[in-house]
Amino acid sequence: MQITATQPASLDQQKSIKAASRTRLPLLFILIVLGAATVTFLDRPPRPLAKDVPTSVFSAERSAEYLAVIARAPHPINSPEHDAVRDYIVRTLQELGFDPQIQRTTDINERYHVPGVLDNIVCRLKGSGSAKAILLDAHYDSVPAGPGASDDGVAVASLLETARILKQQPQLKRDVIFLFSDGEERGTLGARAFVSEHPWARDTGIVLNFEARGTTGPSIMFESSDDNGWIISNFAQATSNPVANSLSYEIYKRLPAGTDFTVFRRAGYSGLNFGFIDGFANYHSPQDSVQNADHGSMQQHGDYMLALTRHFGDLESDDPRPANAVYFDVLGKFLVRYGRSAASVFLVLTIAIVVAALTLGIRAKRLRIGALLGGLASVIGGILTTVIAALLLSLPILAIKGHLFKPPIGPIPDAGWYIMAFCAIGLACGMAFYLAMSKRLGAENLGAAACIVWLALVTAVSIFLPGGTYLFLWPLLFVALAWLVIFAGRHTTGSGATTAILFVGSLPAVVIVMPMIRKIASAFAAGSTVIVSLLLGLLLSLLIGPIILETASKRWSLPVSFAAGGVGLLVAAFVISAMG
Repeated sequence: MQITATQPASLDQQKSIKAASRTRLPLLFILIVLGAATVTFLDRPPRPLAKDVPTSVFSAERSAEYLAVIARAPHPINSPEHDAVRDYIVRTLQELGFDPQIQRTTDINERYHVPGVLDNIVCRLKGSGSAKAILLDAHYDSVPAGPGASDDGVAVASLLETARILKQQPQLKRDVIFLFSDGEERGTLGARAFVSEHPWARDTGIVLNFEARGTTGPSIMFESSDDNGWIISNFAQATSNPVANSLSYEIYKRLPAGTDFTVFRRAGYSGLNFGFIDGFANYHSPQDSVQNADHGSMQQHGDYMLALTRHFGDLESDDPRPANAVYFDVLGKFLVRYGRSAASVFLVLTIAIVVAALTLGIRAKRLRIGALLGGLASVIGGILTTVIAALLLSLPILAIKGHLFKPPIGPIPDAGWYIMAFCAIGLACGMAFYLAMSKRLGAENLGAAACIVWLALVTAVSIFLPGGTYLFLWPLLFVALAWLVIFAGRHTTGSGATTAILFVGSLPAVVIVMPMIRKIASAFAAGSTVIVSLLLGLLLSLLIGPIILETASKRWSLPVSFAAGGVGLLVAAFVISAMG
């Protein structure tokens, strides 16, 4: 038996709706796609500043002069080039007016099964007060495979430029300790040696660590110390153009891999960890060179270093360790942050709006219980269709490329093109599935069912991954609010008012979810197909309302267009791969 989603409309009304959709739907969908593509790339690093800017301002071009020496060749621990880099850093610090020390540890063979010695370089800038010091950390060793310009030469060069600026500025209240750690690539050896052996470790209160897992992109504050409410609040106050979110904190603390900051966090220090992750194909390879290092990424590293050191350097209070915050940046322009109590209020508010929208829809006979139940199954089916189609396409392609049975995060230079192709075709399959179901259930029941699925997801994430709740809560809240306005105002399905309301309600979903999708694709490369297609499938389910599938003319044009686009991207990926 067929389930009817809405009240029967007159023939004139149906003709009016279809005529309006012929002109509105293509434009609306193009706007959504273009908006998604645009916001995905808005959180770019800042423009690098030239050498002739005031000496009190961080300049990536000045810092690049240090980088040219540091990353001229691979310099792994216990190599002649490593010793040359060490001596250059020491000599540069002396020229800047510091008194650098070398913390030498010779028992790393016994403790860590690494032959040779370990040389941390440390120096200290005295403050006027007695509060605990700020520690700035970057490791100066590289892997044998590459010169380590970005990992971690950019951070080392930025640290030298920051030290130069702070040395010339008025004295801060806190001491600043500069740690150029050794042996990070062999297992965070330098950080371990500093924490366990160096007397200055007891004087340290706040740690700022700088890393890279690629050669370009925005510098992301991807990890913090636990109980981070205070330090996140100060991070938001001190920095401009912050790029950070609490989902990355939740994910990274569960990963087995780590950086120097992992050592400090586990030892109980307060602090923040920064890194850029685009250009992952160059990571730990000969392509991690000076030529491929993004000066914009260096500029953002340095902007963070200088602003945060000045901010924390004049704070007299230490971290009181309040509960973890929920936080996320909006297009790299500002940071939204709130505590767990506020997060609970927002969750209750979202639940109330979803329930109110469903109630009004049912009372207005716009929604049917049977159709909603069918919609729940359809939404889940559409999401699974999107993911499975993308995954099934990726398996033979990755097998052809020779990456199927290699570590899934292994660098593939053309991975981005392949991921876009897989997911575009997956989305085409998901759209086709929803098209088939919309004739039976109606877009309103599908859209309302998507809100229920998202509400279940938000509730589960708030329990098991609280820092990631924002990624699903705010998109759901605004879409559910749009449905509430529509059902309360009794707007006609397919009318211009309904389309406008749902389009505006969908914007937070695009603005919040799409940048995260790009970050995940950058971080996990070819291994991100499942999670990227899952997030896109979820986003598609929430945007069923704005697209208004059951009133569209030429209904199959959207999935066909996406499938054609996916095939085109796949061809482009093969061509780029062959040229590379």
